[in-house]
Parts: sequence; C-alpha cells; structure tokens
Amino acid sequence: MTAAIAVDRLLHAGPRGGPMFMFIRAPASRLARTGAGSSQGPRREAGLGEHLGAWVRRLRPAVDPGEPASTPETTRRAIDQVGEEPVAWAVAAAADIVHGSAFPDLVGAGPQGPQVLRSSIESIIITTLLAIETDGHPPAHIPPEADAQLVDLVRRRVPLDLLLTHQRRIHSQLADHFMGGCRSLVPLPELAASLEHVSRVLFEFADAFATITAESYAAENERFMKSTAAARYETVLALLAGEGSVDSASRQLAYPLTNAYHIGLVLHSATLPRHTVDDLEHVARSLLRGIGANAQLLVPVDRTEAWAWGAFRARPPREELQLPDGSDVIVGVASPHRGVDGFRTTHDEALDATRVGAFGVQSMGYAGVVRYDEVRLLSLLIADPDKAARFVRDELGALGGHAGSVLRQTVLTYLDCQGSPQEAAKKLQVAKNTVIYRVKRAEELLGRSVRDSQLELHAALRLAELLPDPRETGH
Repeated sequence: MTAAIAVDRLLHAGPRGGPMFMFIRAPASRLARTGAGSSQGPRREAGLGEHLGAWVRRLRPAVDPGEPASTPETTRRAIDQVGEEPVAWAVAAAADIVHGSAFPDLVGAGPQGPQVLRSSIESIIITTLLAIETDGHPPAHIPPEADAQLVDLVRRRVPLDLLLTHQRRIHSQLADHFMGGCRSLVPLPELAASLEHVSRVLFEFADAFATITAESYAAENERFMKSTAAARYETVLALLAGEGSVDSASRQLAYPLTNAYHIGLVLHSATLPRHTVDDLEHVARSLLRGIGANAQLLVPVDRTEAWAWGAFRARPPREELQLPDGSDVIVGVASPHRGVDGFRTTHDEALDATRVGAFGVQSMGYAGVVRYDEVRLLSLLIADPDKAARFVRDELGALGGHAGSVLRQTVLTYLDCQGSPQEAAKKLQVAKNTVIYRVKRAEELLGRSVRDSQLELHAALRLAELLPDPRETGH
C-alpha cells in the first residue's frame, strides 16, 4: 500500500469514525486548467527538483471568477506568494462551492448573505492553497473573513453542531477541487507523493479549523450572551412568537408596546459589508428620527441585517424617508399598526418589503427605501421566486428578455395611465406616436392585445423588473 492510499483511507475515516473528506476519484475539477492539455504542457514543467506544492502555481480558473469576495489584504498576500492566476482559481472554486450547494443555515438574509459565505470559504481556500505551496501547517487562527462570519452566526443563534456539519461538507468539496487540480498538473511519476502531500495538508487544516472554530464559537457565544444585545434579541424573538409577558418585555426593552402605533424597519446591506452593525443602526436611528418617532427600538442581527421599530403616540402621517448620504442599504418600511399585534405585523411587512428590495438590487443594482404599501402585491407574487419567474416567462413570451425592456416599460406605463398614449408619453417623455408604435410592437410579440388579461400582464411586467431573465443571466 502506498503512503498516498494510506493517507486517503485515514481521511475517509475522519474523527470519531465519520468522514472528514470524500475524495472523488474523478476527472480533474472543471476549475483546473492545464493549458493545451498535451504532455508538452505543465506536466513536463514539473521537474523532479520541484518541491511538492509547486504545482499550485500553475492552477488556472476555467471560468471568469469575477471580483474576490475576501479582503484586499488576503488576496494581496496570496498574489505576492503564488501569483494572480492561482488566486483567481481559488476565487472561482469558492464561487463554485457556494453556487453549487445549499447552505441555508450559513447564509444571512439579504442580497449579500451568499457573498459573506463566499468570502469566508474563499479565505479558507486561499489559506489552504498557500500552505500546500509552502508545505506549511495550519495557522493558529481562522482567517479574518471566516472569523467575521462566525460572529454573525453566533448572533443569529446558529448552533455549533450545525456549523461544524456544514464545515465538513465545505471541506469535502474543497478537497475535491485541490485533488482534481493536483491530478491535472502533476506528472504521473510524482503524482503519488504530491497527492500524499495534499492529503496531509487538507487533513491537518480540516482538523485544525474544526478545533479553532469550536473554541472561537464558544468564546464568542459566551461574550454575546452576556451582552445587552443578546438579551434584547431574545426578548424581541419571544415577542414576535407571541411568548412571554408583554409588560415585562416593554420594561426590559424600554419601549412602549401596548398603547402606541409602530412602524417597523428591516435593513439589509446592499454591498458586501466591510463595517460593523453600528452602520445599520446609524441608518435606522436617522430614519426614525426623521419621521418623528417618540421611541426607538433597534435590534442588530448581524453585519448585513438589523431590525428597528419606531413608536408613536398617535397614528403617524406618511412621511418621506431620506437615507443618510452614502448609505448602501435596503430599508423595508412597514405601514403603521397599533399595539402588540401591530408590533408583530409591522415587522412582517418590513421583512416582505425588504425582500422585494433585495430582488431590485440583484436585477437593477440599486438600493434604497422600499415601502410595503407600494409593493404588497409584488411581495405576494415573489413568495415563490421560481413560480414567479415561470409565470413571467409564460405570460410575456417573446416580450421577455433584455431586448424587450423598453417595450415592457412602455406597456407598463401605458397600463398605469389607463391606456392613454398621451399620458404615457408625458411620463416617459417621448412622443405620443412613439408610445403607440411601442405598444403595437409589444402586442406583436405577445400575440394579443395588451388590453386582454390586463391584471396578469400588469403583474408579469412588474415582476419582470425584479426577476432577471434566465435567458440573459444563464441561471
């Protein structure tokens, strides 16, 4: 039995008899590229004098990985050691793991939830890549991106055993990428030794990361549970679930619950957070102060999400909400509701509004304030995004897709103006004949009059503004 096979069997056993990695003896990962693929390529470059991890310098991404999710410090340090292409490979591998697997417990709310997870996984892959290249050993601490996500998970009360279960799944896929890359780039005479080297580093890192994660989680959990933020969060969760004493909760939160109107806010980061929960709290306080709330309640969930309520002695009038300059957040704003039931209702409405706003960020790239009373129908329609997308495709047909965006906007405005081409022309700032021509062209693509099934057509046009067409995005 070779050493590489022995190590491979050890890795399959894992701690306590469970699998740590499952190395799939399959063709090389689609993220590893070997140039022309002939024996004259990188295989010949791997001379006998090379150290065992030198092959990682020849890793190349097979797809464009986009911008790194990890910090500039992490990517800069890695590029200095192994070069740009291997780091791009690591970025692509992280994206592949996040997009190809379901980790709902690890993904925070809002449009940046998957990016935060990707940042953590990407930093771990890069750290492992550098260790394989230098024959290094696990660091004493997990990467800062992974540590920041761990703090978020503690705040969201994700159990440690669930975190470790997902971590093992991630390391298993990470191992498959590295082993596939090794088989692609290392010549056969040196392959057994290189696989053994990769296996040893992967095993040491998986074991070390699990230990460090458990220790860091315990320390952060103890620190968080002693904080006033934790007590506030648990009290609010109980209120939203209809549990506990309302009077006791009102005293603990220093916030009036029964004899007041409430407006709820839910805030999400629209870009990858490089800041703390204080930034979302600052935005929430500014908005509630601007609409004259008599009392405020702020509950930070993690770096990408915060909840807030404003209490009013009388039903507040509808006020314009102005975000502070430079705010990259989505804010869902509920309608005012009275009493404890209103406290719960206004939170549900704000969550729905924020979800609509998150779709807007993904499809149109803008953030801002989203009022529930303006998107109530949309919030219902996107409760099941897959069914909503199918409804849009079926209803719009050839009018869907990027090419029909101007026509869709014209028809939507035309319907909003009760079928008046003059009023639609004023809103769109185009000539009346332009509106008439576009509506006629849209009817040709639809195969029917825009006056037929107006409710369904109007709903599909509104949804099309939020849901990217898979024919354009590829997924």
